[in-house]
Amino acid sequence: MKSETESQTLPDPPMKMSEPRRQHPVAALTNVLGTLRDLLLPLVIIFFFGGGGGGNGLFSSPWYIGTFLMFLLVVGVARWMRFTYRVEDDEIRIEYGLFVRKRSFIPRHRIQVIDISSGVLQRAFGLVSLEVQTAGGGASEAKIDALTLKDALWIKENMSPEHEEDEAEADTEAAVTGEAVAQEDDGLSGNETVTADLKTADAAAPRTSNTRPAAGSVVSRSALGMSKPVYALSWRRLLIAGTTSGSFGIALSIVGTIFAQMNTVVDDDAVYDFIETVAANDTVFFIGVAVFLVFIAWILSIVGTILSYGNFAIYKRRREMVISRGILEKKLTTIPYARIQAIRIQEGVLRQPLGFCTLYVDSAGFGEQSGKSTTLFPLLRRSEADAFIREMAPEYDRQPETVSPPPRALRRYIIRTLIPTGVLIGLSYWLLPFAHFILPIIPLAVVLGYYRWRAAATGTDADTIRIRYRNLAKTTVLVKRYRIQSVTAWDNYFQRRRGLKSLTINIASSDTGASFSALDLEAEDALDFTEWVEPYFNRKQAARLTAQHEASDNETGVSTSQTTESPTSDTAPDSDSEKSGRERDKGGFLDIGY
Repeated sequence: MKSETESQTLPDPPMKMSEPRRQHPVAALTNVLGTLRDLLLPLVIIFFFGGGGGGNGLFSSPWYIGTFLMFLLVVGVARWMRFTYRVEDDEIRIEYGLFVRKRSFIPRHRIQVIDISSGVLQRAFGLVSLEVQTAGGGASEAKIDALTLKDALWIKENMSPEHEEDEAEADTEAAVTGEAVAQEDDGLSGNETVTADLKTADAAAPRTSNTRPAAGSVVSRSALGMSKPVYALSWRRLLIAGTTSGSFGIALSIVGTIFAQMNTVVDDDAVYDFIETVAANDTVFFIGVAVFLVFIAWILSIVGTILSYGNFAIYKRRREMVISRGILEKKLTTIPYARIQAIRIQEGVLRQPLGFCTLYVDSAGFGEQSGKSTTLFPLLRRSEADAFIREMAPEYDRQPETVSPPPRALRRYIIRTLIPTGVLIGLSYWLLPFAHFILPIIPLAVVLGYYRWRAAATGTDADTIRIRYRNLAKTTVLVKRYRIQSVTAWDNYFQRRRGLKSLTINIASSDTGASFSALDLEAEDALDFTEWVEPYFNRKQAARLTAQHEASDNETGVSTSQTTESPTSDTAPDSDSEKSGRERDKGGFLDIGY
C-alpha cells in the first residue's frame, strides 16, 4: 500500500494565476540577505583595509549598522512590492524594477528547465523558490524567490515543455512493465561494493525531508514524477568527500587573508606578550599558527561540503536527470539528456590514492552556476564510475582504445610544469625572506610533469572521443562526436622538430564553451582524430547548405527537387584528399569547425 506522500497527486491549479501575483512577503527578507551576501566581500575589505573597526569606521557605531540595515530592509520591501508574476497565454510574465520598470515574457517553447529549491528561511514559512532556465542562458532567465509549493508545482507541471507527454509515457511504462521496472531500479546496485553506499530511492528517502509532507519540505518524488531509481550519497562517503575536497585551498586562502589583517584590530604589544607566554620562540609560534590555520581551513572545507552535498540524490526520468542536494538549502537541479555535452571523471590528488573520483556533467546553458559544470555525483569509487554512467547516461558508456604521447614528449611535459614553478620561485625570492623553503617544490614539479605525461591518453570509437589528462587532478572526458563544436590540431616549432602535435576540442557549455586538450601526441595520431571528426562536420555543413537552398527555392518558387545533391559524408576520404589534407597541415595548424 502506498504511503500518503507517494500517492499524492499534483495540486489543483491556483486561482487567478493569469492575474499579477506578488511573492510571499518573506521575499523582502530574502532580498536583504541576498544583498548582504553580494556585499560581503566589499564589507570585509572596508572592515580590514578601510579602518572599519576604528573610531570613525562604518562598523564603529551601532547607529551606523542599524541605519545601513534599515536602508537595506526598505529597499527589500520596495523590490517585493514592485515584483509581480503571472502565467498567461503559455508565457511566464514577470514585471520588476525599483526605478526602471522591466518586463520579462518567457514563452513555454523557450523554457528548457524549471528548478525548485528551498532555503532555510523559505522552509520556515513553507515556501520554495522557482528558477526558470532557457537554452543557452548563462544564468537563470527568471527567478521567483518566495511562492507556495502549490504554485511552484503548477507552474512547473504546466510550463515545462513536453512534461505532460513525459509523464504519460512514464505512467504507461510503469503500468505495462510492473515488476520489471522495480527490478530495473536495482540495476546499478547489483554490485555488492556499490550497494554499500549507493542506495535506491526507497532506502534513502526516509533519511531526507523530501518524503515528509511538512511545511517547507521540498517537492516529493511522486509530485515531480521521479519514479525512476535514485542513488544517494551515504553519510560515510559524504564525510570522505569533505575531508578530501578541493575547496580546502579556497578555505585556506580566506582564513589566511583574514588572519593577515588581524593587526588592524589587535594591538602589536598584546601579540608579542602572547608569544612570550605560550611559545619558546617566534619560530615555534608561527609554525603553530600555520598548523592552526590549516586545521581551521580543513574543518571549514568539511563543513562546506556537508552543507552543500548533504542528502545528495540523483533521480532518473524519461528525458532528464534531477539532482537533489543540500542541508540548509534544498536544491533541485534538472539536467535534460538532450543538453549534455560531456561527462568528466575527476580523480583528485587526495582521492585518487583512496580509489575515489567525482563525476561532473557539462551541459549547454545549464548548471549549478554559470560557467561551471554540474556535479553529477560527489564521490564514487573509480571502479563504480563506469557502472554508474552505464545506468544514468548509457549513451556515454564507451571504452574506446586510447593512444598516449610518445616517450620523446616526456621532456616537454616536465618543462611545461617547471616554467610556472620557476616563475613562482623567482617571485618568492623577490617578495619573501624565506623563499629558500620553496626550493623543494622543484623535484615535486618534475614528478608532476612525469605523471602528467603518464596520464595523458586519447582515443575514439564510432561516435565518442575519450581524452584523459592531468593538471593536479586526473581527469577523463567523454564527448560525443556530434557535440563537438570545433577541433584543432596545432603545433609549434619545437613540436614539429619532434614530430608532435596537440589536439583541442571545443564543446558548447555555458556562455563561453569549454575545451579539452591532448598535448604532444604523435603528429599522425592528432591528424587521425581530426579526420575522425571531419566527416560529421561535412555532413552538418551539407545539411545546412541544403536547408538554405530549400529556403531560397521556396521564396523564388523553384522546385526543391532540382537542388544539387550534397555529397555524402559517410564515405572515408580518398587517398588524394587525405594526402592533400596532411600536406596542407604541414604549416602547423589545422582547424575544423562550423
